[in-house]
Amino acid sequence: MRQFSRILALAGMCMPAPPALADGARPADTVRIVLKFVKLGAADMPVARFDPASCPSCTAATVPLFNAENARETVIALSVPRRRSLELAFQGPGKAVRRVILEGGDLPFRYDAGRLVVQVPPVAADAVTAAEVATHIVEPGMVLRFEHADPVRRAGFYATGPFPDVQRRAANVLEFAQREVIRELGLGEQVEREHLGRIQIMGFDTNAPHGHTDAPPHMHMHLRWPGNRGTQIGHYYIGADGLLTHNQVGVKDIPGRERRFGRGEPFTTVGPNDRGIYTHRITTEGWLELGRAGEKPCLIQPDGSTGFQSGATIRCPGHPVTHIGVEDDRSRGVITVATGAITETFRYDTDTGELTSPAAVTPPGPSVYQDEPINPA
Repeated sequence: MRQFSRILALAGMCMPAPPALADGARPADTVRIVLKFVKLGAADMPVARFDPASCPSCTAATVPLFNAENARETVIALSVPRRRSLELAFQGPGKAVRRVILEGGDLPFRYDAGRLVVQVPPVAADAVTAAEVATHIVEPGMVLRFEHADPVRRAGFYATGPFPDVQRRAANVLEFAQREVIRELGLGEQVEREHLGRIQIMGFDTNAPHGHTDAPPHMHMHLRWPGNRGTQIGHYYIGADGLLTHNQVGVKDIPGRERRFGRGEPFTTVGPNDRGIYTHRITTEGWLELGRAGEKPCLIQPDGSTGFQSGATIRCPGHPVTHIGVEDDRSRGVITVATGAITETFRYDTDTGELTSPAAVTPPGPSVYQDEPINPA
């Protein structure tokens, strides 16, 4: 198993950069942008429609799932000239837009002669993530991407049928449970100290932003190598009961070179130093083991007799038993994480997912003597 991981990882080092996104006849000196028009109140109709007369050199992108329409927002994808300051006009009902978002930031806009005019800055590369709604929690050597599964925004694989609420809540718990194990074992500090990349913890989207269907339900924890070359990405699939079923592993940008790890089969993530860093194993019960490669792992098991959607218990050798509970209040933009007796509160922008809670202590003035840095890396 470890040999398989190492071969895939080393193969990734030789891969060329992935090609740019492309439509059939897309001009060479253009970039794709995605604009999100946040509606002023819920509405079943589009609130913006691109007016090509405002930019003859711009074209509407028709790639599946790059455009979206739901009760909260209208999402429009365009190909625009690279590195040009533009004012793009859109038609729609008057005063129906609350915000216009490109990537994670707001763009200035105004109403003029019955049209919505948006000021677009010079864009040097494709900027297509505006439809994502996820909160990023950054710590030494690690980033946790917490997706906000809003049934109103459901699209792609999740557009119809039963909404995967159980699996989504299980992924939330598993994300923070893995974060706690990383903290207990010092894995984040290790990969940062040894320049191995960054550990990424993720769940799954249900709104298919920019074509990312992210299905069936799963969660991740992978080590993104510097330059993203050789990154082994595991997909830990979650069943309807909130338990883990199997892990499907591939290497970034190497299609068709995947391997399935069933219950009871360990998978070790390898770093760019060609050494195993940490090992995951889904147990026969559908629980999760996680630990340093070659050492006794921590066990993450669901609270009670149900799946991970109700919470988790973490048992690490030499550490106290810890319970994890996670709640996401999408209407208020509040994530509440209970880790044992400690309750953390993360506030976020409900339109973008951007973290609005303070993420670091402001350093003191230069005249203040500090024995150690306030925010040690």
